[in-house]
Amino acid sequence: MAANGEMQMNAQATKLEGAENDLKQLMADVTRAMEKAQEAVARIAPKAATPITEAESMSSSRQNSSS
Repeated sequence: MAANGEMQMNAQATKLEGAENDLKQLMADVTRAMEKAQEAVARIAPKAATPITEAESMSSSRQNSSS
């Protein structure tokens, strides 16, 4: 019976190691995806950024709230 318990412990340890490796891989993939997203935003942001004066900003927010 002790051998059976030991086998279960080893199986659990193996599962945990596998899950840990999967999690590390997933975290690496997420980090890579975040870096790519940041690079994309950095490329797009300067093109999309148009200077808005304070007066324009105030009038557009009033229009939005009254509709």
